Amino acid sequence: MLDIKELYVSYGRITALQGVSMHVPRSSIVCIIGNNGAGKSTLLNAISGMVKPKSGEITFEGRPLPAHPHQIVKAGIVQVPEGRQVFPILSVDENLTMGGYVLSYREIRERKARVYELFPRLKERAGQAAGTLSGGEQQMLAIGRALMSSPKVILFDEPSLGLAPMVVSQVFELIAKIKESGVTVVLVEQNARKALSVADTAYVLENGKVVLEGRASELLENPMVEAAYLGGRKSA
Repeated sequence: MLDIKELYVSYGRITALQGVSMHVPRSSIVCIIGNNGAGKSTLLNAISGMVKPKSGEITFEGRPLPAHPHQIVKAGIVQVPEGRQVFPILSVDENLTMGGYVLSYREIRERKARVYELFPRLKERAGQAAGTLSGGEQQMLAIGRALMSSPKVILFDEPSLGLAPMVVSQVFELIAKIKESGVTVVLVEQNARKALSVADTAYVLENGKVVLEGRASELLENPMVEAAYLGGRKSA
């Protein structure tokens, strides 16, 4: 569904991605793990059109990815950004409306009803300013806002960051449900164990390069991954 070939991204003289290639199958969860500065967020931002690659190719459903972020959203790819980044002075309901800006008014109403069915707590707080919600509620809102555009692919950037353990478990359960509904997920996550436990395939990034890839269940048992990202002490 989404193919990335030999992608290079630079910020001035700093090369953030160095020849990254990746394959994202339809209706799957692909997770990307790696240390801070490995290039994970840069990769998501390149897919969503927020940064322009120096070279390489990204194709979506067999066609070149559109050039601009709003065109990429219309094509069916949305991003849930790190830190949630809801519109704090707008209400919950207004935030959801912003997420459906590519839809008609009728479609917005229909999608909003589905989001409120999925997140009853958001419906209870529909008129409340988003900036006054808890971290977990803001994450629900950020996910609900992404779902408003009826995406084919959702890019998650560190969805568990700053959340309580119980809320983290709820977020990952929701990500699994999103996949079950037929939406493809690309997941960047600091909690490598959680990410690998829900993903189908996984990639490990180091210094802007893919150093390891494979089935998530296999990487979960890989001694190098265990030692570097899971806090384990297995030896090869």
